[in-house]
Amino acid sequence: MFRENIIAELKDKIARNPQDVENYKNLANYYIGCEDLNNALIIYKEVLKLVPDDIQSLINIGSICYYRKMYAEAIEYYKKVITLDKENFAPYYNLGNVYAEIENFELALSNYEEALKINPEKAEVYSAIGYLFQDVGNLEEAKSYYKKANKLDCVNYENYINIANIEQKMGNIEEAVINYQRATELNPNDTKALLCLANAYSSLKEYKCAHDCFKKVLQIDSSYYSAWVCHAITYCDEGNNQEAIELLKHAIEIDPNKSNAYILLANILVDEKRFEEALSIYKTVSQIVPDNPKILTFIANVCVLMDNYTQAVKYYKKAIKQAPKDNEIKLIYIEMANSYINEKLKGLK
Repeated sequence: MFRENIIAELKDKIARNPQDVENYKNLANYYIGCEDLNNALIIYKEVLKLVPDDIQSLINIGSICYYRKMYAEAIEYYKKVITLDKENFAPYYNLGNVYAEIENFELALSNYEEALKINPEKAEVYSAIGYLFQDVGNLEEAKSYYKKANKLDCVNYENYINIANIEQKMGNIEEAVINYQRATELNPNDTKALLCLANAYSSLKEYKCAHDCFKKVLQIDSSYYSAWVCHAITYCDEGNNQEAIELLKHAIEIDPNKSNAYILLANILVDEKRFEEALSIYKTVSQIVPDNPKILTFIANVCVLMDNYTQAVKYYKKAIKQAPKDNEIKLIYIEMANSYINEKLKGLK
């Protein structure tokens, strides 16, 4: 009711003074605050009927079009602003975002660069260019732009996460840890950064630090499926299969429709020679992801370990039927068949 009263009041002001642009803008801005983009768009266009060159309304319409994925319209409005005010930072930066979204690297970069000519102190532009280079796989260039952004805005924890992700991808795990740590210092409750830090510690075999980070993540969000799975992997790497099994069972309870935890749990059970349990879990996974030939191959492999070659052949053939071009599955099947034949021949001697 409160919202309806404010809207009614603003509309009444417009009705009483239909030439007062500020009333339209106030109503449009209120709609934006209520996340009612459709009505905001309608009102901003009413502003343009009164003042066709109203720069802020043009920018706002462009931004609404961008958020609604109406990219051609967004480009049109931002370009209109540039024709009116070539020294305005916003349309160049926003155009860069639009072109980045539609994966036009060259136009995105050129507009970001134009934005920097107008205001070279905008950290968010350097971050945006960093994303741009990261998307095309130019990690060194991406990292350099994230670092430039950090010099201008040293409290933006996301830049540190981006740098850390790049360092990890490049194999510089120690550098990744430093940047993940900085990100978690700036935002201690960011579970994504904490999870990445935990995984980085695990890669360095610093298991105590890894476990501490995983526990922090799960204290913040006990339903974080990936954290349970990654924590289990760390225990597994450490040689503690029993702890890993318990964590994976918990992950399955959190989301029984995701296959990762089932597969990892079954793999551990195979290593523990608990074949019947592993087979049951693989079969459960095959119901969750019925078109995955790898799962059928896992089932066949367990059947071989259980000396049930009839069932193994059945599942290998199903896997090959689903993925006829997968030479790895064919090779496994051939090796199994050869092994089985050789064993039979030995028995005949």
